Amino acid sequence: MKQLGISIYPEKASLQENIEYLNLAAKYGFKRVFTCLLSVNGDKDKIVKEFKEIINEANRLGMNVIADVSPRVFGELGISYKDLSFLKSLMSMA
Repeated sequence: MKQLGISIYPEKASLQENIEYLNLAAKYGFKRVFTCLLSVNGDKDKIVKEFKEIINEANRLGMNVIADVSPRVFGELGISYKDLSFLKSLMSMA
């Protein structure tokens, strides 16, 4: 079975716009979401919080999330390739 997906770029739209887009996509049967955390420009806590909210909403809607993380973001967030628990926490329901 083939599945279409959508892309969410958190830095390109507001949290509310992204949540609305997820809900619209779910309404039309989309089951996959691609998103990325390629930069952390601004308030890091706010960016991580919004990123997690987007993932949680997609999970709530029964969507599978694929996330791309830039190597630079590891340094900006103070996380390591050797400990991926931070990324796992992003993908888990809050």
